Amino acid sequence: MFESLVPITTHYLEKHHELYSGPCKGEYGEEILSKALKDAGFGSDWKPDSNHKSGIDQTTDSGIRISNKSGSITNDSDSISGSRLTKNNTLEDKLNFLSIKKEDYILCLSTDKKEWEKGNKFYYFIVIDSNKLNYHEQQWKEKLGKQSSTRGKVVGWECVCEEYYADITISMSDQLWTKVKLDICEEIYDIVIR
Repeated sequence: MFESLVPITTHYLEKHHELYSGPCKGEYGEEILSKALKDAGFGSDWKPDSNHKSGIDQTTDSGIRISNKSGSITNDSDSISGSRLTKNNTLEDKLNFLSIKKEDYILCLSTDKKEWEKGNKFYYFIVIDSNKLNYHEQQWKEKLGKQSSTRGKVVGWECVCEEYYADITISMSDQLWTKVKLDICEEIYDIVIR
């Protein structure tokens, strides 16, 4: 569905790397993907105002809600950050919040740290169907601290399933982190910047 974005995204990443040597992340990645969506005919409502709805970075002209992520590839998974969940008091509240899907697809510009350390500007353009991240349907368990100050105390929660591993870390504003198995992603394309 999003294959037409790859050559356009590649073009804009090349422009980015005429100025910057580090990986394209955050709002820079959002803007590049918004330009690619527009150029490919999808359209995008993205604006450079640092203000977007929770879970949604941009919406296409046809109403496809997109969340953009800068992922990190390790082995067979893509690590992405998610919502900060401190407003939701209990684990049940957090999972109920996550059960309400705010985006349809997650578009990632992911990198492999090992490749970048070798000097290779290598991206993976990854598309994830957000419905596959069904956090509220999984079995979660408490994570206990191992440091002397937190030993035996609950420091978060985690779930392990076939499609992904997820955890919520209390010390990081109850932020959700997910390692999505690459084989459940809708689309994966390599982008090499010369």
